[in-house]
Amino acid sequence: MTTTSSQGSHPTRTPSASEQALIDDVLKLYQLQPSEQAYSHYSEDAIFHDPVSIAKGLDSIKSQFNGMPKLFAESVTETCDMLASSTPSRIEINLTQKYVFKSPIPFKEKGAEKPVNSKVTFHLNGEGLIVKHDEEWDHETNKQGDEGFMGKVQAFRKKAGAKLVEKTVPSDPSKV
Repeated sequence: MTTTSSQGSHPTRTPSASEQALIDDVLKLYQLQPSEQAYSHYSEDAIFHDPVSIAKGLDSIKSQFNGMPKLFAESVTETCDMLASSTPSRIEINLTQKYVFKSPIPFKEKGAEKPVNSKVTFHLNGEGLIVKHDEEWDHETNKQGDEGFMGKVQAFRKKAGAKLVEKTVPSDPSKV
């Protein structure tokens, strides 16, 4: 069954039971509830790429999500629709997440809210594990290192940022 998402412009479909289980578990990471169950959907060599970081390997991905509760007081899933373009090897969702900051950020007061609409794509291997997790804010493709000089600079910044988080945030969700 194909429907239109709450955003209106992205055709959607109903996920299978296994797709829904993966989506529900991974959404817990976005909702500041990291757990081994959520991370069990990732391969050991998985890559996470969003506009802020490129995390390589499961431990680095864990650090990225385990660190989110340090920044945000709350993170609420406002919409989550599976896109019709999903396939057995790729799950795509339209996700709107509302983040509430713990401390002031430039030009915003403590408790400021920031809704973020993203296209999230989980690339799966033959065992159904996530090998790549892409998050594209406003459904805009992430810059790659092969996109000229600025692409290389952005890729370096994203990788360095992910490594810094990995060094300072435990990958074990029980230690967060």
